[in-house]
Amino acid sequence: MTSEKKQIFTRRITQANRTQLVVVTYDIFLEYLSDALNAYGAGDIEEFALNMQMALECIYEMRSALDFKYELAKNLFAIYNYAERELASDLFKNTTDNLEAIKNMFVKLRGAYAEIGKSDTSEPLMDNIQDIYAGLTYGKTDINENFINYDAERGFRV
Repeated sequence: MTSEKKQIFTRRITQANRTQLVVVTYDIFLEYLSDALNAYGAGDIEEFALNMQMALECIYEMRSALDFKYELAKNLFAIYNYAERELASDLFKNTTDNLEAIKNMFVKLRGAYAEIGKSDTSEPLMDNIQDIYAGLTYGKTDINENFINYDAERGFRV
């Protein structure tokens, strides 16, 4: 994943409520799967393994965030376990046999959470974050971003 994409995901995380944070996690997972497929296609097995491991880390995070007081969590737990087994198998065998099926499954799950997120009007999880204004000034080739209220103690407050 490029540093630019990491910055975009970081900005999305700072502005996200609970449902949007799940969508961002799915997007990060899907990005790692795409990067793994691209690396495999290019013959870069080390990059493939790194991206597969990062995708597995995303699954671990999604699974650990489940709230089992809801029935849906049990179904998602089973899906995450299945995806983890299949991806671990692909990683071990250095193949991409299961990647497209897992990717399609998670695209559908992401779409469901994105639809739910449209009606979620809760506040962002992070407070005291740095404000970012894009488009106030322009460079020759892109839009400049200005950071306001820089504070070393921004982010989560306990």
